[in-house]
Amino acid sequence: MSAEFVCLAAGRGSRLGRLGTYLQKCMYPVGLRPFLELTMAHAAAAGGSRVHLVVGHHAQQVRAYFGDEFHGMRVEYVLQSEPLGTGHALGLLAPRLAGAGTVLVWQGDVYVPADVFTTLAVQRSPNAVTLVAEPEAAPELLATVEGDVVRRVWGGAGPLSDGGVWKLEARLLAELADRSGPRGAEVRALPNLQRLIDAGAAEVGAVPLGARLHLGGVHPTPEANVAGVVRRLLDEERGR
Repeated sequence: MSAEFVCLAAGRGSRLGRLGTYLQKCMYPVGLRPFLELTMAHAAAAGGSRVHLVVGHHAQQVRAYFGDEFHGMRVEYVLQSEPLGTGHALGLLAPRLAGAGTVLVWQGDVYVPADVFTTLAVQRSPNAVTLVAEPEAAPELLATVEGDVVRRVWGGAGPLSDGGVWKLEARLLAELADRSGPRGAEVRALPNLQRLIDAGAAEVGAVPLGARLHLGGVHPTPEANVAGVVRRLLDEERGR
């Protein structure tokens, strides 16, 4: 697979409460391995040769564990020194990925199987987003889908919402960091992607998923969600 892989792993993990103050959320233990290692292994299995980790909160924990190489993939780091959002994080990568084609992005608190990366990569649209049915999703994260084309990735009609794993054209990364909208200090990628859809500058496909596992979930409570995610991943490991 010729795509570049990007993981957004700079978040503060505020939903993890006190635990997030001393642990980067993507490093939460699943058995004897950090959560992020599971998806990193899947990225390598999907053909990734290089992965860019956007780090910030407790960046040293991520760097110390993964180093410069993991499962045959080169690991490079980009520091997001302030928590300025997903759009800002992708904008930091725009200069180094200017000559790239496809970029596969995942949020570090989302577990991504290898086949999801593969399905995104072959989706016919040059850009694509994963979508899940989560009743507790914030209204702004709802999507509007017609066939396999996404008309709205932000503030849509639902019932599907953003799954946190995207295929993007590298040429769009700088645009996703646009600060012109009234969103305060945080720059989120999806509102800017919606602006590009509305302007006819981006075509976005839909990749629906049956469910997702992510540490940032709040249902039924943040603590119960984390425990459930870890339990399901450990059960999956034992079933192999």
